[in-house]
Amino acid sequence: MIKHYEPTKYLRQLRGKRHLQELEAQALQLTQLLQKNAAVNWTSLGVSGSLLTGLYKASSDIDLLIYGSRNCEKVYNALTSLVKEESNHVKSYSAQELKMLFEFRSKDTIMSFEDFVRTESRKVLQGSFHQRDYFVRCVKEWSEISEHYGSVLYEPLGDAKISATITNDSQMIFTPCIYSIGDVKLLEGVKVEPLSEIASFRGRFCEQARVGEKVIACGKVERVKKRVEEEHFRLLLGNKASDYMIRAE
Repeated sequence: MIKHYEPTKYLRQLRGKRHLQELEAQALQLTQLLQKNAAVNWTSLGVSGSLLTGLYKASSDIDLLIYGSRNCEKVYNALTSLVKEESNHVKSYSAQELKMLFEFRSKDTIMSFEDFVRTESRKVLQGSFHQRDYFVRCVKEWSEISEHYGSVLYEPLGDAKISATITNDSQMIFTPCIYSIGDVKLLEGVKVEPLSEIASFRGRFCEQARVGEKVIACGKVERVKKRVEEEHFRLLLGNKASDYMIRAE
Protein backbone atom coordinates (compact mmCIF):
# COMPACT_ATOMS: atom_id res chain seq x y z
CA MET A 1 0.00 0.00 0.00
CA ILE A 2 1.26 3.47 -0.91
CA LYS A 3 0.72 6.30 1.56
CA HIS A 4 1.21 9.97 0.78
CA TYR A 5 2.51 11.96 3.76
CA GLU A 6 1.70 15.68 3.68
CA PRO A 7 3.74 17.88 6.08
CA THR A 8 1.30 20.84 5.91
CA LYS A 9 -1.71 18.60 6.51
CA TYR A 10 -0.01 16.94 9.46
CA LEU A 11 0.78 20.33 11.01
CA ARG A 12 -2.86 21.29 10.63
CA GLN A 13 -3.86 18.10 12.45
CA LEU A 14 -1.28 18.81 15.16
CA ARG A 15 -2.71 22.29 15.73
CA GLY A 16 -6.15 20.80 16.28
CA LYS A 17 -5.03 17.98 18.54
CA ARG A 18 -6.11 18.32 22.18
CA HIS A 19 -3.55 16.11 23.90
CA LEU A 20 0.04 16.32 22.69
CA GLN A 21 3.08 14.28 23.61
CA GLU A 22 6.21 16.26 24.50
CA LEU A 23 7.77 16.00 21.04
CA GLU A 24 4.51 17.00 19.36
CA ALA A 25 4.08 19.95 21.73
CA GLN A 26 7.62 21.22 21.16
CA ALA A 27 7.34 20.85 17.38
CA LEU A 28 4.13 22.89 17.47
CA GLN A 29 5.67 25.50 19.80
CA LEU A 30 8.66 25.99 17.50
CA THR A 31 6.41 26.23 14.45
CA GLN A 32 4.22 28.80 16.21
CA LEU A 33 7.31 30.81 17.14
CA LEU A 34 8.52 30.87 13.54
CA GLN A 35 5.09 31.65 12.13
CA LYS A 36 4.65 34.59 14.48
CA ASN A 37 8.15 36.07 14.15
CA ALA A 38 8.40 35.57 10.38
CA ALA A 39 4.79 36.65 9.75
CA VAL A 40 4.17 33.84 7.24
CA ASN A 41 0.98 31.97 6.47
CA TRP A 42 0.44 28.65 8.24
CA THR A 43 0.07 26.96 4.85
CA SER A 44 3.75 27.67 4.14
CA LEU A 45 4.86 25.52 7.10
CA GLY A 46 4.98 21.77 7.60
CA VAL A 47 6.24 19.10 9.96
CA SER A 48 8.33 16.28 8.51
CA GLY A 49 10.63 13.50 9.72
CA SER A 50 9.68 10.82 12.21
CA LEU A 51 6.71 12.79 13.58
CA LEU A 52 5.08 12.87 10.15
CA THR A 53 5.48 9.13 9.63
CA GLY A 54 4.63 8.14 13.19
CA LEU A 55 8.05 6.54 13.72
CA TYR A 56 9.26 8.97 16.37
CA LYS A 57 10.73 8.23 19.77
CA ALA A 58 10.88 10.38 22.89
CA SER A 59 14.37 11.53 21.84
CA SER A 60 13.54 12.26 18.18
CA ASP A 61 14.37 15.55 16.43
CA ILE A 62 12.01 18.27 15.27
CA ASP A 63 12.01 18.43 11.46
CA LEU A 64 10.26 21.38 9.84
CA LEU A 65 9.65 22.38 6.23
CA ILE A 66 9.18 25.89 4.85
CA TYR A 67 7.63 26.35 1.39
CA GLY A 68 8.24 29.24 -1.00
CA SER A 69 11.33 31.41 -1.51
CA ARG A 70 9.97 34.54 0.17
CA ASN A 71 8.61 32.55 3.13
CA CYS A 72 11.94 30.76 3.50
CA GLU A 73 13.82 34.05 3.58
CA LYS A 74 11.45 35.43 6.23
CA VAL A 75 11.79 32.34 8.42
CA TYR A 76 15.57 32.32 8.00
CA ASN A 77 15.77 35.95 9.11
CA ALA A 78 13.44 35.23 12.03
CA LEU A 79 15.55 32.25 13.09
CA THR A 80 18.70 34.34 12.92
CA SER A 81 17.14 36.89 15.27
CA LEU A 82 15.73 34.25 17.63
CA VAL A 83 19.11 32.57 17.99
CA LYS A 84 20.74 35.91 18.84
CA GLU A 85 18.10 36.75 21.46
CA GLU A 86 18.74 33.57 23.49
CA SER A 87 15.50 34.13 25.41
CA ASN A 88 13.10 31.76 23.66
CA HIS A 89 14.85 28.37 23.92
CA VAL A 90 16.07 28.56 20.27
CA LYS A 91 19.83 28.15 20.41
CA SER A 92 22.81 27.44 18.19
CA TYR A 93 24.58 24.21 18.96
CA SER A 94 26.87 24.24 21.98
CA ALA A 95 30.39 22.82 21.76
CA GLN A 96 29.17 19.54 23.27
CA GLU A 97 26.23 19.34 20.87
CA LEU A 98 28.53 20.00 17.91
CA LYS A 99 30.75 17.18 19.08
CA MET A 100 27.77 14.80 19.20
CA LEU A 101 26.62 15.96 15.75
CA PHE A 102 30.13 15.45 14.38
CA GLU A 103 30.22 11.88 15.70
CA PHE A 104 26.90 11.20 13.97
CA ARG A 105 27.80 12.93 10.69
CA SER A 106 31.30 11.44 10.47
CA LYS A 107 29.71 8.10 9.59
CA ASP A 108 29.02 9.38 6.08
CA THR A 109 30.81 12.74 5.75
CA ILE A 110 34.57 12.84 6.21
CA MET A 111 36.17 16.01 7.60
CA SER A 112 38.20 17.06 10.61
CA PHE A 113 36.44 18.16 13.80
CA GLU A 114 38.03 21.61 13.54
CA ASP A 115 36.71 22.11 9.98
CA PHE A 116 33.31 20.81 11.07
CA VAL A 117 33.01 23.24 13.98
CA ARG A 118 34.16 26.21 11.87
CA THR A 119 31.48 25.43 9.30
CA GLU A 120 28.56 24.30 11.45
CA SER A 121 28.78 26.69 14.40
CA ARG A 122 27.21 29.66 12.55
CA LYS A 123 24.24 27.82 11.05
CA VAL A 124 20.70 28.66 12.17
CA LEU A 125 18.66 26.17 10.14
CA GLN A 126 19.81 23.64 12.70
CA GLY A 127 20.14 23.95 16.45
CA SER A 128 18.28 23.11 19.63
CA PHE A 129 14.85 24.04 20.95
CA HIS A 130 14.20 23.20 24.60
CA GLN A 131 17.40 21.13 24.35
CA ARG A 132 15.98 19.08 21.46
CA ASP A 133 17.60 19.08 18.01
CA TYR A 134 15.70 20.88 15.28
CA PHE A 135 16.31 20.93 11.53
CA VAL A 136 14.56 23.34 9.16
CA ARG A 137 14.50 22.65 5.44
CA CYS A 138 13.62 25.38 2.95
CA VAL A 139 12.09 24.33 -0.37
CA LYS A 140 10.65 26.30 -3.26
CA GLU A 141 7.07 26.15 -4.44
CA TRP A 142 6.34 24.14 -7.57
CA SER A 143 5.40 27.40 -9.31
CA GLU A 144 8.97 28.61 -8.79
CA ILE A 145 10.52 25.61 -10.54
CA SER A 146 11.05 26.18 -14.26
CA GLU A 147 12.82 22.89 -14.95
CA HIS A 148 10.66 19.99 -16.14
CA TYR A 149 11.52 16.30 -16.21
CA GLY A 150 13.73 15.56 -19.20
CA SER A 151 14.37 19.21 -20.07
CA VAL A 152 17.83 19.12 -18.50
CA LEU A 153 20.33 16.25 -18.80
CA TYR A 154 22.83 15.46 -16.05
CA GLU A 155 25.90 13.47 -17.04
CA PRO A 156 28.33 12.21 -14.37
CA LEU A 157 31.96 12.70 -15.39
CA GLY A 158 33.91 11.57 -12.34
CA ASP A 159 35.13 12.94 -9.03
CA ALA A 160 37.13 16.09 -8.35
CA LYS A 161 38.54 18.17 -5.53
CA ILE A 162 38.66 21.91 -6.08
CA SER A 163 39.31 25.22 -4.41
CA ALA A 164 37.05 28.12 -5.35
CA THR A 165 35.58 31.42 -4.20
CA ILE A 166 31.85 31.76 -3.56
CA THR A 167 30.41 34.42 -5.89
CA ASN A 168 26.70 33.97 -5.13
CA ASP A 169 25.12 32.43 -2.01
CA SER A 170 21.48 33.43 -2.61
CA GLN A 171 20.46 29.74 -2.84
CA MET A 172 22.38 28.55 0.22
CA ILE A 173 19.33 28.08 2.48
CA PHE A 174 17.35 25.95 0.04
CA THR A 175 17.24 22.21 -0.55
CA PRO A 176 18.71 21.70 -3.07
CA CYS A 177 21.32 24.36 -2.27
CA ILE A 178 23.47 25.97 -4.98
CA TYR A 179 26.61 28.10 -4.69
CA SER A 180 27.95 29.97 -7.70
CA ILE A 181 31.75 29.87 -7.77
CA GLY A 182 34.70 31.59 -9.41
CA ASP A 183 38.49 31.45 -9.29
CA VAL A 184 38.24 27.65 -9.55
CA LYS A 185 41.40 25.61 -9.18
CA LEU A 186 41.50 21.85 -9.71
CA LEU A 187 43.33 20.08 -6.89
CA GLU A 188 42.54 16.48 -7.88
CA GLY A 189 40.42 14.54 -10.36
CA VAL A 190 38.41 15.42 -13.46
CA LYS A 191 39.11 18.76 -15.14
CA VAL A 192 36.26 20.58 -16.88
CA GLU A 193 35.59 24.18 -17.86
CA PRO A 194 33.71 26.15 -16.86
CA LEU A 195 32.93 24.61 -13.47
CA SER A 196 30.49 27.26 -12.32
CA GLU A 197 28.63 25.93 -9.27
CA ILE A 198 28.57 23.61 -6.28
CA ALA A 199 25.22 21.95 -5.55
CA SER A 200 23.72 19.45 -3.13
CA PHE A 201 20.38 17.83 -2.40
CA ARG A 202 21.41 17.17 1.20
CA GLY A 203 20.35 19.65 3.85
CA ARG A 204 23.64 19.40 5.69
CA PHE A 205 25.33 21.44 2.94
CA CYS A 206 23.00 24.43 3.41
CA GLU A 207 24.60 27.58 4.89
CA GLN A 208 28.01 26.05 4.20
CA ALA A 209 29.71 29.21 2.88
CA ARG A 210 29.10 32.89 2.14
CA VAL A 211 29.91 35.25 -0.73
CA GLY A 212 33.60 36.07 -0.91
CA GLU A 213 34.71 33.06 1.09
CA LYS A 214 37.18 30.59 -0.33
CA VAL A 215 36.21 26.93 -0.05
CA ILE A 216 37.68 23.52 -0.70
CA ALA A 217 35.18 20.98 -1.98
CA CYS A 218 35.19 17.37 -3.11
CA GLY A 219 32.36 15.69 -5.00
CA LYS A 220 31.07 14.42 -8.32
CA VAL A 221 31.48 16.50 -11.47
CA GLU A 222 28.39 16.66 -13.66
CA ARG A 223 27.70 18.13 -17.09
CA VAL A 224 24.39 19.99 -16.95
CA LYS A 225 22.98 20.28 -20.44
CA LYS A 226 19.78 21.94 -21.56
CA ARG A 227 18.16 20.95 -24.82
CA VAL A 228 18.88 24.35 -26.36
CA GLU A 229 22.58 23.45 -26.47
CA GLU A 230 23.31 25.41 -23.32
CA GLU A 231 25.54 23.62 -20.83
CA HIS A 232 27.70 24.13 -17.76
CA PHE A 233 29.46 21.96 -15.20
CA ARG A 234 28.82 21.60 -11.51
CA LEU A 235 30.26 19.81 -8.50
CA LEU A 236 27.54 17.75 -6.79
CA LEU A 237 27.97 16.94 -3.10
CA GLY A 238 26.36 14.25 -1.01
CA ASN A 239 26.66 10.98 -2.91
CA LYS A 240 29.72 9.71 -1.04
CA ALA A 241 31.15 9.93 2.47
CA SER A 242 34.20 11.59 0.91
CA ASP A 243 32.10 14.53 -0.37
CA TYR A 244 32.58 17.75 1.57
CA MET A 245 32.85 21.53 1.39
CA ILE A 246 34.79 23.51 3.96
CA ARG A 247 35.91 27.09 4.28
CA ALA A 248 39.59 27.43 3.54
CA GLU A 249 41.58 28.99 6.34
